[in-house]
Amino acid sequence: MNSVKAWLQDRFPDHEKAIQRLWGVDKGFEATSHELQQVELKLDRLNAGVDPADPNEVDRLKSRRDALSRELGMLMGSNLR
Repeated sequence: MNSVKAWLQDRFPDHEKAIQRLWGVDKGFEATSHELQQVELKLDRLNAGVDPADPNEVDRLKSRRDALSRELGMLMGSNLR
């Protein structure tokens, strides 16, 4: 299984059926999922002190994470049947 897909299913367990339906069919959904995972990983590194943290970058990444999460939520919610 694709690691991003597995990560997404862990992050949004209530939307497993929508993720299954969208994955491999909706390239925009996949791209947004990949980007969200990358943003989350970067935030994790910044919060752990692994990467140097610029407060402006942290705020920008948090805003981007929130926007991506909302976008995925809308995509998954609109595909629930």
